[in-house]
Amino acid sequence: MSAVEPLFELERPDEVTRQASSRLEHAMTGARFARAVLVVDGQEVEVPKALVQVLLHAVHQQAAGRRVRVVAPDADEELTPNQAAKYLGISRPLLVKLLDDGTIPARNLPGSRHRRVSVAALESYLDRKVDRRARLSAAINEIAEAGLYDRQD
Repeated sequence: MSAVEPLFELERPDEVTRQASSRLEHAMTGARFARAVLVVDGQEVEVPKALVQVLLHAVHQQAAGRRVRVVAPDADEELTPNQAAKYLGISRPLLVKLLDDGTIPARNLPGSRHRRVSVAALESYLDRKVDRRARLSAAINEIAEAGLYDRQD
């Protein structure tokens, strides 16, 4: 990987990766490690505990056979519409609709029809979506608690 991407995704692991992840997870959780050291070309680098915790979580998910996605939500980078759709986990046509109606802001490249979407704009959209779902859920709960919901079975 030559450049740092705002989105990096590991695919579902094969059996060798799953076994290695399980061994690493066991070593990291069983020992209640005091420190972790990464050796690169013979040079030791101490890994901060917070980074080890992120690694442990990723390893646990890999060992369970799940994909792992590492996201830099406040990255300055911009994504293509295809990358943005993948980032959100939606189809490209749905993303294009959200871009066209202004729900998610994007910019056109100079002299082109091509667009770019910032990672920050995608994160803002996700935050609004979570907030909207929480408000809707609270409203539905209020209606149910007030006895105003009448199921017609």
